Amino acid sequence: MNNEVLNATVFMRHQRPLRALMLEDQPWFAARDLGGLMSCQAEHFTQHRLDADLRRQVRLQTQSGEEETWLVSEAGFFTLLTRYRHAENRSLRQWVTQEVIPALRGPTLPVQHPRRSLLRWESRDIALLEWNDQLWVRYSDVPQLLQPKTDTMPRTGWWRSLRSRTGI
Repeated sequence: MNNEVLNATVFMRHQRPLRALMLEDQPWFAARDLGGLMSCQAEHFTQHRLDADLRRQVRLQTQSGEEETWLVSEAGFFTLLTRYRHAENRSLRQWVTQEVIPALRGPTLPVQHPRRSLLRWESRDIALLEWNDQLWVRYSDVPQLLQPKTDTMPRTGWWRSLRSRTGI
């Protein structure tokens, strides 16, 4: 655990808070707040029964200063729901999955980093890079693409054939 103080987003349900935040691109929830919403001892269960990869202790910024708080991962939240079965927990699950988590993740943005893929081209493998909705081929692979094969030369242009095989 590091000494960094984190800021959580506070969501309100039935006049009770749920502090949540994104850590390493995953949603995490304050165990004490979940316990209040579920009417159970979620923080105690989190500390003593929940697997270590589903919980962590952090320092959260509060209105009155800082507070050591147990956080529960998204998978840990579902474990708590399974452990503490109650009729109200169904609507809590729906609220968290349909409103809280999407709000934490924010608008879905297109992938900003390049993605590698492999194209099978006339019995050869060609490395591709998919980036900004375009396919990129290594400069050294271009002669292989342009070099016609005597018996299996495509009828359409090489670019159309490439696009039809990759679906882009």
